[in-house]
Amino acid sequence: MAFVVLTFACSSGGGDDGMMPDPDPTPTADFTVRVATKTSNHPWANQGHSVAFTINGTEALILTLKRGTTYVFSINTPTHPFYISSDDSGGGAGKITNGVTGSMTQNGTLRFTPNSTHPDLLYYQCSVHLKMGYLINITDP
Repeated sequence: MAFVVLTFACSSGGGDDGMMPDPDPTPTADFTVRVATKTSNHPWANQGHSVAFTINGTEALILTLKRGTTYVFSINTPTHPFYISSDDSGGGAGKITNGVTGSMTQNGTLRFTPNSTHPDLLYYQCSVHLKMGYLINITDP
């Protein structure tokens, strides 16, 4: 019977050997966006569409985002284009474009960097249907 032993050595960092780039100094929060049948727990349960967005598996999650930080939303919401809005209804109203790339996507990535021009309260919504999303609180760093 033979045994093979493999040994790997890794540098634990501390010095810049030119092999690895410095990590991005701006932290990024990632959110997974999907759709599910709206439950009675949703604050807009009897309003708008019967389907709701889930963020990281939670329906009607209230997001708190810091100005100056880029947030990445991984979206897979067929027939429900996801966007950031100043309007709590959705349906395409109040679309935020400043600091946003990938808006109105159903399958892809939306990036949002809140800044000083954004109000303290925004919403994530569907551009086709009403009341699918919920609140985004914007705070100063």
